[in-house]
Amino acid sequence: MIIRNGLIITMDDDGRIFEGDLRIDDGNIVEMASYIGHAGTAEDVLDARGCLVLPGFVQAHVHLCQTLCRNTADDLELLDWLAERVWPHEAALTPATLRAAADLGLLELIDGGTSTILDMGTVHHTDVLFEAARDAGIRYAGGKCLMDLDESGRCPERLIEEPKTAMAETAALAERWHGAAGGRLRYAVAPRFAVSCSEELLELAGDFACAEGLLIHTHASENLGECEIIRRRTGRDNVDYLSDLGLLGSHVVLAHGVHLSEA
Repeated sequence: MIIRNGLIITMDDDGRIFEGDLRIDDGNIVEMASYIGHAGTAEDVLDARGCLVLPGFVQAHVHLCQTLCRNTADDLELLDWLAERVWPHEAALTPATLRAAADLGLLELIDGGTSTILDMGTVHHTDVLFEAARDAGIRYAGGKCLMDLDESGRCPERLIEEPKTAMAETAALAERWHGAAGGRLRYAVAPRFAVSCSEELLELAGDFACAEGLLIHTHASENLGECEIIRRRTGRDNVDYLSDLGLLGSHVVLAHGVHLSEA
């Protein structure tokens, strides 16, 4: 395919922007120029006159599993939102309803120009998310949500797992999906957040990710109530606590980070 006559924003090191053509072969961009000759059929050419042609957007934190419960509790604080809406919703998901949520979320993302996402799954049915991403053609990193603590008594038992059980499934999923679809799918180790994870689980997750060269994807300091729980439990700020456990570095994505200390 040739995309012709677009304003090409390359995002390369030289910051080149020019009007011209772009050739795609077998899903890869193989050529960019002011004009590219073409010997194929008319159906192989897309006229992009008046359009921008640029790399796909990256969504660095998303929950495909929550697509179907959006806008159901916008007036709740984080911890109440989780306990009253998100956790019951996730506990009730089946493979079929999770696939519907993933397909809808992926369709919306792709329609908006997103070509790469970092997703946090729920505790169960993680294969469904990878299958949906594989079929959608998107570049995907994601993983099973890890949770072994519920000090509030408000989380469905179905979402709480023993650390070794959770990590055994994590290892199997990573073996099955990391590097699949020609490298388009990657596994990310996904402890939900420090509030719902024991020190043992966080250490196991961090050690496994480092040993296997995987991303760690978690949440941190999104809400003052969350920060206070960790401060009472550990005597440390959220990010300091994660750092002490080895969950900080270039391989770690901390979602939100709203209430961070100066240090």
